[in-house]
Amino acid sequence: MTVPRLIAIALIFVLAAGAWVVLAASVDFRTNDTDVALYDKVGGLWGEPQTQYVPTFSLSATDKTARQVLEPDATTIDTTFDLDQRKKGLLWYATYAVDFSAQYRLQNPTSQTVSARMDFTFPTPDGIYDGFVVTVNGDEVPVSYAEGNAVAAFDIAPGASTVVGTGYTTNGVDQWRYVPVKDGVGVIKDFTLTMNTDFGDVDFPDDAVSPTAINDASDGKTLTWSYDSLVSGRPIALLMPRPMNPGPLAARISLFAPVSLLFYFAALVLLTATQHIKVHPVNYAFLAAGFFAFHLLFAYLVDRVDINIAFAITSVTSVALCVGYLRLVLGSGPALREIALSQFVFLVLFSYSFFFEGLTGLAVTIGSVLTLGYFMAKTGRVEWDTVFARTQHAPVSNGPA
Repeated sequence: MTVPRLIAIALIFVLAAGAWVVLAASVDFRTNDTDVALYDKVGGLWGEPQTQYVPTFSLSATDKTARQVLEPDATTIDTTFDLDQRKKGLLWYATYAVDFSAQYRLQNPTSQTVSARMDFTFPTPDGIYDGFVVTVNGDEVPVSYAEGNAVAAFDIAPGASTVVGTGYTTNGVDQWRYVPVKDGVGVIKDFTLTMNTDFGDVDFPDDAVSPTAINDASDGKTLTWSYDSLVSGRPIALLMPRPMNPGPLAARISLFAPVSLLFYFAALVLLTATQHIKVHPVNYAFLAAGFFAFHLLFAYLVDRVDINIAFAITSVTSVALCVGYLRLVLGSGPALREIALSQFVFLVLFSYSFFFEGLTGLAVTIGSVLTLGYFMAKTGRVEWDTVFARTQHAPVSNGPA
């Protein structure tokens, strides 16, 4: 392999790397640009991320100028989540329906009947809350509404305990939160919140409290937060699972494509040089274009069909282009088989490693070490001075020498 040819191959690699960077930026722009509009559409149909705050209970004051806040002695909340993942463009959205039901036990601290009030704030003012009611000891009480808030008034007998119940069914996206303390840090007494999901892949935000118990259910998980007395200001929250987003995946694969091409070109140089085969830089340019075809086709196919089907179609297309072209250049033989295997490893397997989030670096590292070991073993006895001297004086031609 002469120095001018190496320089020409390096130039081809640089140009191809630039094309992949542009493609990755294009996919990233398509993803982010459509996400804003699509998120608003999904939110309009299915609601927004839901955050339900604890209602405020208060007693009427004798001076009529302020109200005394009454903290619940006990809280029992049951929620049921039905996940409905939806794909829009290059992104998946984790939409869900939630059935929220809560009971709060209040104690009248005085020796006379008091007038109490519950101020209940809905997660979003423009949401849809089906079946919302407020009950006191099982009996429904009138509710007034204003600016996303509900207010219910009721009496509590002297020294008596009263159970106030409420609930609704609504829709949301991505996550659901319950905030048991409205302002800062507070004491939560005799608190139990249960989440029933129809999915098993549960996760929680970093700022949320982990459940005290997680149990398997027939079609998902049962999560429980149970405390006798807890001082906390952190929310209880659940993240909804969603499939791998095709847009960010396609962008990452395109951005790291020059690494796979570098491995492939290195394998091609070693295999052809050690088997006395000469490949012109123009041939390298066509092979780089065959690699680029994989990422270009994947980027514009992944939002039309299933991500795995798109990957299979693009893999077969790119391998067929490159192997078919090399068969014309080199003819059939051991070199063609080894180069075809190199493309499968460095393009297909390398790109597929991005499907496993968090394991891509390890997979690439293991592949690189194994590839290095293979070529070290294959070329350990090669007389490189002889190889370069022969290629330097050999006539320009393709195919076996």
